[in-house]
Amino acid sequence: MTEASSNSQLYEKGCAEAQRGATVADHRPIRNVRELCLNVGNVKHLGLILLLASYIVWFISLCMKLYYGYGYPPFDLAIFDQGLWLLSHFHAPFVTIMGRNLFGDHTSFILLLFAPFYRLFPEPQGLLILQTFLVAGAAIPIYILAQKLIRSTTIATLLVATYLLNPMLQQGNLDQFHPEAFQVLIISLAIYAAFERKPVMLVVMVALSLMVKEDAAMLVVPLGIWVVVRRDWRWGLLIIGAAVAWAMAANWLIIPGILGSSSFYAGRIPFGSFSGVFSTVIHRPNQLLSYLGSQGRLFYLWQLGSTTGFVFLLAPEIAMIGILVVAENVLSTDPYMHQILYQYSMPLAPVIVMGTVFAIARQRSVRRRNILTAVVVSAALWSCLVWGYAPFSVNQLIPGWSPNSGAQAINYVEQGLPPNAVVSAWYPLVSHIDHRAQVYVWPTPFSAQNWGLLNNTGARLPMAKEVQYLVLPIVLGPSDYPKVFEGITSDYALIRSRGGFGLYLTKGGSGG
Repeated sequence: MTEASSNSQLYEKGCAEAQRGATVADHRPIRNVRELCLNVGNVKHLGLILLLASYIVWFISLCMKLYYGYGYPPFDLAIFDQGLWLLSHFHAPFVTIMGRNLFGDHTSFILLLFAPFYRLFPEPQGLLILQTFLVAGAAIPIYILAQKLIRSTTIATLLVATYLLNPMLQQGNLDQFHPEAFQVLIISLAIYAAFERKPVMLVVMVALSLMVKEDAAMLVVPLGIWVVVRRDWRWGLLIIGAAVAWAMAANWLIIPGILGSSSFYAGRIPFGSFSGVFSTVIHRPNQLLSYLGSQGRLFYLWQLGSTTGFVFLLAPEIAMIGILVVAENVLSTDPYMHQILYQYSMPLAPVIVMGTVFAIARQRSVRRRNILTAVVVSAALWSCLVWGYAPFSVNQLIPGWSPNSGAQAINYVEQGLPPNAVVSAWYPLVSHIDHRAQVYVWPTPFSAQNWGLLNNTGARLPMAKEVQYLVLPIVLGPSDYPKVFEGITSDYALIRSRGGFGLYLTKGGSGG
């Protein structure tokens, strides 16, 4: 790229002056990932290594407790697991769990790059482990950038701790599997590449970022604006143009072309449409303010900022890369999007922490940097205590069944299910049996629920006659559609049972 603008040069000159006055007795900072790898044995990086190892081990153990305790419902772990199984076995990725093509639901084409590796770890557990490594991996560019800008290994390590303590990250890590985990790592590398003037790396990261989801432009466009202002206007405009063009193609051509209709999630725009939003802003601002004050949206904004003590506001230009995602989440009619419990907020975690790194680096006084770092770490510990899943957090993991009780009974019942048999199963069981071309969440396909484009809810689907096996509780609760089972019970025979769960085979069927 060309030289930075004069504003950027003045800023960097100020940083250099502050760095020369630093009192922290650190060695020369790490400049890039390669150098970090070559110096990983250096004792000064021990804090980073211990933090990463602790996070990875702890959250993989939590994920495994949830999985083996049947604590993951089929939406969304089983959706991506079945989709990747289909792709890696060269099948069309029509996910029968949700009744939609994997790429018609979201344009997560980055999964195509991962599908060959999925053959090496063809289990849902592999996805959960991958997700943990992806979100933890963003700590590395955060560490390198903090070291270079602040010239303090201690502060860089503490800011990595701030990132890994972020409850948005931890909540999303335990929320099944989502492609947004790729975005967490990719956007952190993209910001690093933009800041360090690495055009090839930046282009690759922008391309990968856009492959994560159809709304990825919400992160890429602000990044492009930053590049325009701070680095090279030509590269910045290219990034912005590519992001906007891909967003239009993904939402207006690819998804409708696959689904035969507009995006399944288009209804999340408030006031009917984007024009409705603009009309409300101009003509009914009080209605907009009332809407923004509902469903915990203001509390959500408080949670986002409080994870780092709002320190990024002292120099918000890097943190502002997440502004469109924040706006999208807050404006959405879907309440899940303005809660930190879900994947929608995960990519904001590295953006906010990198913004905090930038804000601390802007302080010319070493004393101010140290004070602000203490504020950030205190805020991170407090937010993790209240909303996170660290060992000291208030939240307690509820894994479902323990391996010594219901889980053992279910495992015995599932062992009688032949590979690739067509099956409809009780929802907590689906992510354990989804490596097949046809698997349905009971009572689908006998009574479609949350399936397809939701235009056939309650209908008996044509593929109902193909279902060979049912895996269900023997006594169905009121919410388990017992009347649907009563209507088909004469067609199936109980062939295996234990602990209140049964495997049913269609009478006269081949058994898969």
